[in-house]
This record gives sequence, C-alpha cells and structure tokens, in this order.
Amino acid sequence: MGYVLRIIPSVYSAGSCFISSPPLNSTLHRWPDFSRPLQLSFNIQGKFVMKKTIPFIAAVALSSVSTLSAAEGAYVFGSIGESDFDTGVGSVSGFNVDESDSMFTIGVGVQVNDYFSLEAGYTDLGEASLSTTSPITGSAYGSTVTIDGTLAADVAGYFVGVKGEMDVAEKVSLFAKAGLLTWESDVSFSGTVTVDGTAYSGSTSTELSDGTDPYVSLGAAYAVTETVTLGLQVSRYMLDFDGSDVDVDTLSLGATFNF
Repeated sequence: MGYVLRIIPSVYSAGSCFISSPPLNSTLHRWPDFSRPLQLSFNIQGKFVMKKTIPFIAAVALSSVSTLSAAEGAYVFGSIGESDFDTGVGSVSGFNVDESDSMFTIGVGVQVNDYFSLEAGYTDLGEASLSTTSPITGSAYGSTVTIDGTLAADVAGYFVGVKGEMDVAEKVSLFAKAGLLTWESDVSFSGTVTVDGTAYSGSTSTELSDGTDPYVSLGAAYAVTETVTLGLQVSRYMLDFDGSDVDVDTLSLGATFNF
C-alpha cells in the first residue's frame, strides 16, 4: 500500500504534514519553489526506493594521459572548494535551510595561443538542503503521522568553455573563464516517517531538473614549476530550474598540470 507524503514548510510555524492516496512511484514537485507541496511517496512496509545515480567522472576526459601529453599545450586540472546556492528560500519556520556545501571540478584543456585555451570537464556543485528542526506531526485518514528528516537537491554536470589568461608578474597570471554547464539535479529525502507509532526510516530520491546554462569565473594563478600551477578562482553558475533562477557561487583552490 503506497502513500504520498506532502511537506508544506511555508504554511505552518511548527510544520505539518498530510498524506494522500497513491501512486506508489516517487514523485516530487519542482524545487526550489517551496510554496508548493513537496511530494514524496514511500512504501508503507518501510522500505524506500533508491533511484539516485551519481556520475563518476567527466565523459569529456580523454581516454589516456599519453594521448593528452602528445598534444602541444595540453593540460589537466582539478579544484576543490565551497559552493553557495542562492535558492531564494530564506528562513522557513520549523526548518533549517543550508545553502552551502563542498564542490569539486576536474577537466582537461588545450592552449590555443599565448592567451586563450579551450576546456572541458565535470563539476559537482554539491547540494542545498531543508531539514526539520524538530519532528513535524500531522494527521491523515485517521492516522497520526510524524516526519523528521532532510530534503536536499544537488547539482552536477559537464562543461565546455574558454579560458583567457594574461601574465601580470613573474610566475603570476590572472585569468577569466566562460562557458556552458550541462547539468542534472536530483532531489532526495532521508529521515523517518512514523505512522501511528510505527517508524519507517530510509531515503529516496528522484530527478528534479536539468538544463544547459552559462557560467563565468575569475581567478589568479601562480606557477610553482614549469609544469605545475596553483590557482584560486571564484565562479558563478546561472541555472534555470524550470523558470526559477538559481545562482550557485563557488570559491575554489585548484592545480593545473601542463604537458
């Protein structure tokens, strides 16, 4: 027997929940518009359906380092840092909104001339989440239902772009990047749903949205050696979640290895 769990955080000061009839398949409304009900189906037997797929590495990575090293001006790079999601949700009574997370990027590039390069790779921007600060209790069909958990949406995808770089001092350069990110976002719920005193714990996720949107970056780099460069950069990813604009800002520290 399946039920659909609806969480409506913007309406109730302590939070409330409702349960409606099937379908059994996982269904969630589009995030980040929290003014609409967030629906999540679960199995009354207490086992949540796992649907999330996590990409492993960028499809644009070359098949071998030897092939890349043969190309003049080729390089590989990677970075780690922090992301900040501008969801527009703000504070929600009874819930904790967390819009910051860790992120990483890996990629390859080819220098076209002294000033410009072409790049491609994979980036994981992390996630933004909405967690209950205390269990939410409501009633449905004569049953008392309590929900305690976290709703989260992540963003990851593949990018292609152009990098412009100029030396400003010995071993020091400034650079700018611009390109397109083809991304996907999954939304997940993890926690406990209690029906008439019987608790069902687990997690579930489903695809939320996807798209291809622009990004821009600014940064500075320092050449440690002829082949290794360290860099610090800020980036903004301007994502369109089905008509809702969500900017993701990142600050990252990276390394580039030149062949």
